[in-house]
Amino acid sequence: MKNIIVTGHDGFLGSHLVPELQKKFNVIGVSKTSHNQKITQLKKDICKISYLDFPEKINYIIHLAAITDPIYCQKNPKECFNVNVNGTQNILELARRKDSKIIFFSTSHVYGIPKKLPVKEEDPKHPTSIYSGCKLAAEIICESYSRTYGLDVSIVRLFSVYGPNSSSHLVVNSIINQLLKNKVIQLGNINSRRDFIYVTDVIQAIKIILKTIHGFNDYNVGTVCDPTKIQNLGWKSKIGISVGLQKMLEWYRNPTNTY
Repeated sequence: MKNIIVTGHDGFLGSHLVPELQKKFNVIGVSKTSHNQKITQLKKDICKISYLDFPEKINYIIHLAAITDPIYCQKNPKECFNVNVNGTQNILELARRKDSKIIFFSTSHVYGIPKKLPVKEEDPKHPTSIYSGCKLAAEIICESYSRTYGLDVSIVRLFSVYGPNSSSHLVVNSIINQLLKNKVIQLGNINSRRDFIYVTDVIQAIKIILKTIHGFNDYNVGTVCDPTKIQNLGWKSKIGISVGLQKMLEWYRNPTNTY
C-alpha cells in the first residue's frame, strides 16, 4: 500500500477522511495534540517536522493542519502566520524532499467579498482578515513550490464545511445548539450569503483529486460557488442542506452514532 501523510489528522476533516483513506493507503498522521486513532502517528508540530522523521517513501501528503478560527487568528496574528504560512512551507519542503504529491487546504475567505457570483477559481483574491491573508500567502507558496520544483500540488478552497465533529465556532453548530437548548435562534448578520457543503461531499472531492493530481491546480469545493473545475473531474455534491442539517441534528442528539 502507498504511504500518505495527513497533517491535522485528528481534527474535523481528518476524523472523517482517515477511515476512508485507510481502505487504500497506509496512513501516517501528524499532529502535536494527543489522539488515539488506529494509525501510525507522529506527534510533532508541523513547523518542526523534517523529512528525516519519515524513512519510508511518502507518496502523498494531505495538509489539513492549521489554525482555522478567524477570530483567534485576528487576536494572535503571529501564531497564525507561523502555523498557517511557515508550517505550510515546511510541509512543502517535506514534499519536495520526499517527491510527494500534496493537497493543501485553503478557504473561500481568500476571495474576500465577491463582486459577483458564483465565485470562480480565477476571480480576484481580496482577503479581509489575518486568517484569510495567511491562507492566501500559503497558496502563493504552494504555487511557487510547484512551479519551481515541479511538485504536484492541488489547492482545495473549502467553503462552509459542516458535519458531525465540526468545530464549535462554526455557525451551523451555533444554530443547532440554540435549537436544542432554547428553541429560539439568534443570528448575527442575517443578510450575508453562505455556501454550505456537507463533510462527506468534501471527502469525495479529496478522493477524486488524489486520483488526478498532476502539476498545479486549484479547486473550489462548495455548492453556491462555481465548482465546474472539480465537477469536470467527476465530482458532484450529493448532500443538500436539509439532509445535511438533519444528519447534524441526529448526531448532536446521539454523538455515539457513526457518521
